[in-house]
Amino acid sequence: MSQLVFVQNNRAVTTSLTVAEVFDKEHKHVLRDIKELGCSEDFRRSNFGPSEYRSEQNRVMPQYILTEQGLMLLTMGYTGAKAMAMKEQYIEEFDRMREALNHSASRELTRLELIDLARESELARLETEKHNAELSHQLRLQEPKVALFDVAMQAVNSQPIGTVAKVLDIGPNKLFAFLREQKVLMTDGPRRNLPYAEYMDRGYFEVREYTLTHLTHGIENKTQTLVTPKGLAFIHRLWDEAHAVVAQ
Repeated sequence: MSQLVFVQNNRAVTTSLTVAEVFDKEHKHVLRDIKELGCSEDFRRSNFGPSEYRSEQNRVMPQYILTEQGLMLLTMGYTGAKAMAMKEQYIEEFDRMREALNHSASRELTRLELIDLARESELARLETEKHNAELSHQLRLQEPKVALFDVAMQAVNSQPIGTVAKVLDIGPNKLFAFLREQKVLMTDGPRRNLPYAEYMDRGYFEVREYTLTHLTHGIENKTQTLVTPKGLAFIHRLWDEAHAVVAQ
């Protein structure tokens, strides 16, 4: 006897030939029963798929691929103790195969989720290392007496204004001065070069704190203004608009 239930296109199915063997019927009669079912065409297309098999005489013969719902509809009229026993066997086998499919899908999903998480974690780590290396280099240039420093910055997608100046091909000092003139950055006091709350609220900037450890002055807490991707577009637009007016 053929395998009672098997998997095709991630669904548990059986064949009309197997049904004929199980219920001790001629296959041509099972094919006739399927064709004479009074079900809708949508149900027929979804649950009875035309197929073929090769006979013992090596002839290509027609058969149907049946879903569990198709089998149940077909065998409703099959009566008797033996037919009932075969229906129960089919139900148990469909249940077993469905459970195996669900377990396999769950294991595969878990594996793929772990791969995605590992990939995202590695990308985030590389971006953070790149960002902190760039910031560390800038701090070394700005603080030649610094021997040790601990940069506490996590805004991987945000960049220092100095980096933004390079992207826009503007000198850093020139860009700082421009943003102060435009009342985007504060001009005086300990909050000089920090963004006004209005632009923080719009998501253009982030302010991060970092710690510098000097050989002679000890620990110093500092702040730095970072530009978000949204803020980069804003600064670019602001710069172009200001200089377009000047050009006129």
